[in-house]
Amino acid sequence: MASATLSALAGSLLSPLSKVSLEKLIGHLWDYLSSSPSPSSPDEAEKQQQLQDSLEALEDAKLTVRLMQSRIMKLFQKHKQNERVVGLHNKLKDVGYDIQDLESEMNYMELERKVQEINKAEEEEGDSTSSQFSGKRSFPFRLPTAFLSKKKRRLPASSQSSSQSTDEDIVRQVTSILKQIQIIESKLKEETMLEELFDQITLNGVYDPREHHFTQNERVTTSSTNERKIYGRNDEIQLLIEFLTGPNVNNSNVSVVPIVGMGGIGKTTLAQFVFNDSEIENHFNEKAWIYVSNHFDRCRITKEMLHVINPNVQRCSTSNLDFLERELQRHLTGKKFLLVLDDIWSNEWQCLLTPLQSSQAQVIKIIVTCRDSMVLRSIDERNKIILKGIDHQEYWSLFLNCAFVENNPDNYSHKLHDIGRRIVKKLMGSPLAAKTVGKLLGRDLTEKHWNDVLENDLWKLKTDAHDIMPALALSYYHLPSHLQPCFVFFSVLSIHNDYYHTMDELIFMWIANGYIHESGSNSKTVYDIGKEYCHELLAMGFFDKADSTKVKMHDLMHDLAQLVSHGEICIYKSGKDEKLLKNVRHVYLQGLIDPRLVCETYNLRTLVLERVDAMFALFNHGAFKRIRMLVISNDNLREFPDVICYLKHLQYLDLLRTCITSIPESLCGLYQLRVLKLPWYLLTLPSQVHSLINLEILNTGNRENGLMCTQLRNLNKLRGRLSIVALEIICNKKEAIKAKLNGRRYIKELNLCWNIDKVDRCKQVVQEEVLEGLQPHPNLEQLNIEAYMGSKTPSWLMTLALQKLQKLYLFKCRNWACLPAALGLLPSLMALHLVDIGNITIECDDSVPEMFPSLMLLALHRATVSFKSMSSSSSTSLTTLGRSKLFPRLQKLTVYKCDEVNGLLLPKLSTLETLSLIDSHGLQSQVPRCLQTLTSLTSIELLFIKGLKTETTTEIGAQKQQEGRVLPNLKSIYIECCEDKSFMRDLLLCVPSLETLRLSKCSPVSLSAVGCLSFLTDIKLEEVELILEDSTPMIPSLKWLRILKKSTIIFQNAPSLVTTQIHNCFPCLDYLKIVECDEVNGLHWPISSQLPQCLYGLSSLIILKLRSAKIKNFPTEVMATLHALCELNLRDCNELSSLEGLQALPSLRYLYITECHKFKSWCMEEMPMLCEIVISSCQDLASLPTWLHRLPSLSKLSILKCPKLDSLPEGGLPSSLKTLEIIECDLGLMERCQQEQSLEWLMIQHIPQRKIYF
Repeated sequence: MASATLSALAGSLLSPLSKVSLEKLIGHLWDYLSSSPSPSSPDEAEKQQQLQDSLEALEDAKLTVRLMQSRIMKLFQKHKQNERVVGLHNKLKDVGYDIQDLESEMNYMELERKVQEINKAEEEEGDSTSSQFSGKRSFPFRLPTAFLSKKKRRLPASSQSSSQSTDEDIVRQVTSILKQIQIIESKLKEETMLEELFDQITLNGVYDPREHHFTQNERVTTSSTNERKIYGRNDEIQLLIEFLTGPNVNNSNVSVVPIVGMGGIGKTTLAQFVFNDSEIENHFNEKAWIYVSNHFDRCRITKEMLHVINPNVQRCSTSNLDFLERELQRHLTGKKFLLVLDDIWSNEWQCLLTPLQSSQAQVIKIIVTCRDSMVLRSIDERNKIILKGIDHQEYWSLFLNCAFVENNPDNYSHKLHDIGRRIVKKLMGSPLAAKTVGKLLGRDLTEKHWNDVLENDLWKLKTDAHDIMPALALSYYHLPSHLQPCFVFFSVLSIHNDYYHTMDELIFMWIANGYIHESGSNSKTVYDIGKEYCHELLAMGFFDKADSTKVKMHDLMHDLAQLVSHGEICIYKSGKDEKLLKNVRHVYLQGLIDPRLVCETYNLRTLVLERVDAMFALFNHGAFKRIRMLVISNDNLREFPDVICYLKHLQYLDLLRTCITSIPESLCGLYQLRVLKLPWYLLTLPSQVHSLINLEILNTGNRENGLMCTQLRNLNKLRGRLSIVALEIICNKKEAIKAKLNGRRYIKELNLCWNIDKVDRCKQVVQEEVLEGLQPHPNLEQLNIEAYMGSKTPSWLMTLALQKLQKLYLFKCRNWACLPAALGLLPSLMALHLVDIGNITIECDDSVPEMFPSLMLLALHRATVSFKSMSSSSSTSLTTLGRSKLFPRLQKLTVYKCDEVNGLLLPKLSTLETLSLIDSHGLQSQVPRCLQTLTSLTSIELLFIKGLKTETTTEIGAQKQQEGRVLPNLKSIYIECCEDKSFMRDLLLCVPSLETLRLSKCSPVSLSAVGCLSFLTDIKLEEVELILEDSTPMIPSLKWLRILKKSTIIFQNAPSLVTTQIHNCFPCLDYLKIVECDEVNGLHWPISSQLPQCLYGLSSLIILKLRSAKIKNFPTEVMATLHALCELNLRDCNELSSLEGLQALPSLRYLYITECHKFKSWCMEEMPMLCEIVISSCQDLASLPTWLHRLPSLSKLSILKCPKLDSLPEGGLPSSLKTLEIIECDLGLMERCQQEQSLEWLMIQHIPQRKIYF
């Protein structure tokens, strides 16, 4: 199938030549021609006739292009390694790009005309707002010459010379496109004739001349397997055996179990293992294994089933399907039959079920393996087994077995194992990948070879047809053609394998590059179609999902995409020593790059720049003129590169991760922009932003930097989030209505902001009118209103108009008096935030069954809130005995610094899971009763709550102990400033399985009150004593322990031996942070003066942070017991002078030392595992260790504010270093590091990222 050379698979890649592109171009050209002024001279008439002739020729070429595409794909399907066919496809693809470019040119001209007409109409109407911002001409700002289209519609005679110039240019481009089509058509005819000749030679019984050149390795599977063990699939094996040996369901004799997963994940191996299991062998009378592939042949498969059941049928050569199926049914009578259909690619296989279901077989079980769930349509998928990557530990065992084979892994260095673990992260848990890469690594079990494999992209490794890339490429090859370019394009963004992109930004990137087209047959927008594309790629395993809105691409899929991109996508990082291919379309550049490399290309579409400084001056070069998508990420960029305004094809511009503070008006001439992302630091938007009539996404990073109403007037395509600011300058409702918010159906989040510092200048009644005029569309999902100082609620919030509203945020609306009952009837409202709201009443309608029926989150911050029934001054009617009518589904309640909350009965909120009361004293009397009734609570925070009544809690605690009723779901407790010991004790009595305990500034707490210590995983103490009363204390599951500011753990009844062997108390501790813990009377831990000795034996500890600890040294015998310690962070340890003894830590990778002013000597041997060293504010540090250059894994070295550090180590710095920071150190050292050809400059030239400044 797809095991030809992998580069040949790229023949079907990234084809931009679609029927839609060509038809859109032809439509633009006809519009252009029909709107041109009548010719005023014979020469002009001749030019227009040439244009019309070219256009008619292009119209005639539509059918030719479609036929060529079809022929090329048929030839490619037959012989995937035919380089001539691949070359023809690439040429046709280039024609597609040229068509897109010309169509984009025409679209730009059309948008420019529309903007001019809009501006002219506004000027003629004498619109005051337009006059204020637009002046007396269409473009009050100076556009770059490149913007000024040579052709305008219905131009006056004075402009006809430029009109002729544009006509000539269009004719030239169309002629070039037609000429290319003719050349490809001619070569394709030759290839078709050659193919027909070869077919005739083969038909006449002579050899097939193509076999020598275009051989294919067909993958065929059987039930035989060499696997003696399957790693990480025990649960799946058990499920499969239980299904096969269990009874059938749905009163049918046929049951199907699908095994679904990406290529190389182990579907076939799992099926083989179970197929040959002895229990399965004894259970079934007959078994058949049939490899289906993408060439489904019903007759062949039926015949093979028949052959297995009755070998005598092999003598029957008939292809009569009816006869074969009747014979199959006859031989299945009364039998138990197991059928495996391996490698299914379409739902055609389901036609096999009909004759099987009609048979008199006792039972038929069918295993099907497939990559795409779409082939299972109409099949009951309850038994479906979805194979994901193997569990990490099992996968590591498989990897070791594949890489070391008969060698003992324990005989090789920790460093080699560490490199292996980093390689494993790239392999998606794929067994086939482990075998492929393991075999490669096994050729040379050295750190150098393994590092070479790690640093190389896996797709560059020489693979054969049985390795992982062909297996994955097969899945890619079977993707629908419209999804192939979308998948491949994502690889230019996914260089950081831990970074997720939102679906929205990915979809608009696809749109910008022409990968998504509107379908004329339905009403779906390109955005809707793009969303479907995303879900299809997710379903087929090409993308990974973070949540409902974010996706990422795994390393291995990224490598596959690079492989099949055929050079059209390039990721180029500083230090890379190779040229860009001329046909590259999408480029990611990082670090120090020679900009001339990019200038050698000729058709860039996408440019992503990360920390690249030297590129912007060249944006007017021809290599950049076709760019449709530009992303710049550079904290050093503070001024807008004006040359961006020449990129008139630009549809996607992302400057979000820059420090640009102002944008020129000329940006507003980029009429094709769909997405504009601007930085948080931006002070104002260009006043002409309303000219970007194609804009759909505007993201300013900072919610306060939104649009003003006057800038909204032509932005009718906006979607997603919209912020409208400076509403205090709007004079009346009429002006607000001009924003046309009620017609913006694609706006999902709306921010309406008055300036809190200027809002007093605007009358209250005016604000109320303005808010009334800003009625949003019913599709709105989130509404944020800030600094509105009116007291009235707008009428559109007093009805059920916003049926889809999910979140409502009101900030600093201090005069808002009342929220209407209609708000509590909105069916979709899930979150309500009232912040700095003053004194507000929330009306409740007690005539309805439930108020706020869907609300799950209620946050009240610095507000006085009253819940009041509309029919009574009392709030008692708002609740019933059994269930609250108010907030019947509330899960999280946060009350922060609220003086009063009236009418809200906490104990009646029976669905509440998280309760957070912070410095809100009006609710303290309800807290004890909550412990009796809120059994759904999982987390409780009580901070600065005074006056908690102990009598009630004691009564509740005793009652609960007597009745055996507790808070069964409570997992987390955070209490601050509680001085009542009885309350603390009684609260802990209610909790049988506490996991997180955080106490601050409380009276001493005894853990004997906790029902069971075995569930505790996280303890944080600040200015509190925690008492362990058990003689042999142990918290077996504790992973995180933070002891801060005069806190301590008291072992009250334990012998001194216990505290010297603290590791027995915390056997699973991963994270330990100790801050300012001094010695006190009694048997306590930790004791600052005994650090680090008291850490002896914490063998599971991974991260250790010590602050203000009295550490003088690191005893080797103690450090050697910290086997797993990976990160050490020392801060403000003023007695520390050297790091002697740290070399005994076997796993240390990250070392951070801050404000240790006496630290000046390393006095330690080299530590080869170190990856990162950060030293900050160590006044006496004068030198770095001489062995630094021998650290093979060190990737980051930061020395900050160490004024005595005046030199780099004599041996230099390691070649592995990726980041070097020397900041506010010796001025002479920093100057030499930046002086070309100095010794220090030569030492650091190999480091990609360098920050050196004072």
